[in-house]
Amino acid sequence: MRAVDESGNVFFEECGPSGPNVSLAEVDLSWRQFIAWWRFRSRVGPWRSPAGEPEAGEGESLLYRDDVGRPLIKVREFVEDDGIAVGEVSAAEGAGGNWLRWRVRARTAERFLGFGERFNAVDQTGNRLSVWTEEGAFGLGETLGPLLDGAPWNPFPHGPTTAYKPIPFFISSAGYGLLLETTARVDYDVAATDPETLEILVWDRSFGWVLFRGATPAEVLERYTGRTGRANPPAPWVFAPWNDAVGGSREVRRVARKLRSEKIPTTAIWSEDWQGGFWIPPSRKRGFFYSIFPFRIRVDRCLYPDLEAVARELHGDGFRWLSYFMPYLLRGSPEYREAKSRGYLLAKPGGGVAHLTVLWSLYGHIDLTNEEARDWYTGFLRKNLALGFDGWMADFGEYVPPGSVTSSGEPGLLHHNRFPLLWQRLHRDFFDRERPDGDYVFFCRSAAAGSQACVPVFWSGDSNEDFERYDGLPSNVPATISAGLSGLPFWAADIGGYVALMRIRDRELFYRWTQFASMFPVMRTQHGTSPRSSWAFDSDDDTLDMFAKYARLHISLFPYIYGLATDAALTGLPAVRHLVLHYPDDPRSWSTEDEFLLGDRLLAAPVTERNARSREVYFPPGAWVDYWTGDVCHGPRARVVRSPLGHLPLFVREGSVLPTLDEPIDTLAPVERGSGLVGFEEAVSTIRITLYGTGEDQTVLSDGTQIHMWRAPAADLDAISAARIETCDGLPMDQAVDRLQPCGDRARPLALATARGDPIEVLLLDGAGYRLAGATLTSGSCRSRVTFEWR
Repeated sequence: MRAVDESGNVFFEECGPSGPNVSLAEVDLSWRQFIAWWRFRSRVGPWRSPAGEPEAGEGESLLYRDDVGRPLIKVREFVEDDGIAVGEVSAAEGAGGNWLRWRVRARTAERFLGFGERFNAVDQTGNRLSVWTEEGAFGLGETLGPLLDGAPWNPFPHGPTTAYKPIPFFISSAGYGLLLETTARVDYDVAATDPETLEILVWDRSFGWVLFRGATPAEVLERYTGRTGRANPPAPWVFAPWNDAVGGSREVRRVARKLRSEKIPTTAIWSEDWQGGFWIPPSRKRGFFYSIFPFRIRVDRCLYPDLEAVARELHGDGFRWLSYFMPYLLRGSPEYREAKSRGYLLAKPGGGVAHLTVLWSLYGHIDLTNEEARDWYTGFLRKNLALGFDGWMADFGEYVPPGSVTSSGEPGLLHHNRFPLLWQRLHRDFFDRERPDGDYVFFCRSAAAGSQACVPVFWSGDSNEDFERYDGLPSNVPATISAGLSGLPFWAADIGGYVALMRIRDRELFYRWTQFASMFPVMRTQHGTSPRSSWAFDSDDDTLDMFAKYARLHISLFPYIYGLATDAALTGLPAVRHLVLHYPDDPRSWSTEDEFLLGDRLLAAPVTERNARSREVYFPPGAWVDYWTGDVCHGPRARVVRSPLGHLPLFVREGSVLPTLDEPIDTLAPVERGSGLVGFEEAVSTIRITLYGTGEDQTVLSDGTQIHMWRAPAADLDAISAARIETCDGLPMDQAVDRLQPCGDRARPLALATARGDPIEVLLLDGAGYRLAGATLTSGSCRSRVTFEWR
């Protein structure tokens, strides 16, 4: 296989002088569960490779024989569409073997990005990694972790490339992307053993592949998501901040009152312990570790005696309420016994339930290849919705035992990576039937290729509550960016982390994680495993003020973020983006992994190091306006910027238009009249459109309103008076007041326009009539009061 671009340059080829560089081997494999992970032992037989010229096989395939003339490998290749080639590789009938090895050439300085969500890095060149969805690796803390850096079991037990969302797709700097179409485990040696070879090991007798050609990484990603599916934008309220509240009805009500009394914008409250929770030691006063207690799929009436009343109160206060589900049933529970009796659980090949260990207990795993089992489990979802919940965390998905078998006969080794998509499709199909208006959300930890087409929101998983490199706050930056490059567009994280075994979340960590997460499409808190001790949004007044500041920043960006959600549906581009998606010709953008773009206009550089009060920020080509101060930094260059504890380094690309909400907001959910809350309808009734610096830009709001703004180079608007603002209609200002209202004596004058379905143009003139700046609004549906601002 060799692929060339329009100029005849080879951008992809297999290693070797001719023929496919695919080998076949017989492998003896064994495994066992080790805490939350699966450990494998393999004995690999000799690799057999094709020899000689191919002969015509069945259909359009080519048959390759080994060196003694026995059928070995079948290969099928063809061009499917412009920029896309596909192929299939399989062991020939009677050839034996159960693993395939494919070797692809790696060029000097070639970079390989993506492979799903990866906490160690975005560029995996020089690394070995697997596509095997599993529990995230456990970090060893800020002190011990760095001392053991480089150990293959640090973080514990499988090292830094362990992934909840491994996806067999990567983007190469040579101008292509490669997707493997298989649910088998895949091991990659990304130029680690041989710098000129990318070795791919598939734990099966066949696999498909898709090669995406693209002039830029963005074009490759667009083609990839065009094939595997694109996301639909969730309900608008999903993009407002979420807060967690566990511990029962009283605590949920307390958190809700606190958020509203402090005017902290929040739309969703998440209570994962609706089925129960327990403390270790078992004491409400002295317990340190808190965990959910899903012994059965029903309400814990000790914790939530009046759950339905709580749901009504939350809805009346403009909240949506979220719960929790996982695909496992505790052995001995009523649900487990019923599922077992009906054959709804994954089984051992010889019969009996294939148990797994989760949260210190044995569980049975729901078999979603069984249609009756899907319908049965859906009944629990329907009851939960009837209680008053509006969605949930669809947790886990990574624990299918490799030695299990489904009712359809699929072995666990192949079902393991397939299951996340089946689990997610179960929830999506349910909500499409029950709430076709889209008024819901579910969010997931695991993923497979194509998950983005059915999951509203992903979150990064269970990180440690610390600054440790591989499992703390720093690891979430490459995880977020690599997930976006793998097609997962709508992202969230546990603010402050989740696991408090190595260290308990403190004020500094909560500050820095809040700032980081405010730049995601979804901003959500997490109580953690030690909610009584871990720092929270209301631990003290300063933290409350800080959290409110960034929650307000996040919700103010709703028009921009929702526009990015529309972009994701149309192009597959994620909301949080690697610099290379917009600066592919800038070499340093390929290697920058500790900062990111929100869309194409905001550059965020979160501080992820303890005690740091400044950090180096790399500015890609162009000029960047400090969001807070208005100072301008020019790229491409790196610069150290100050970042006190309460400060997020945030920059806007000069000459870009940024739409934001212009009023204090309580929620993006609908609210009742007379409630005193500012809800969605009122929130979007006034939108501010700001042009930063000089230049020209345009944007389209979610309702189709088109905005175009410009400002002449070096134009000084501070001295312009309101009397010098005119409209393109030729009307004097006093005759156009219903269309255009000046904002008095403000420096950097603003104009307010109410769209009536026809274009409006705003011109800012100097005393001699020279056009200094302007804006045009065109819409047939917008009813918002629009504020134009030039900064």
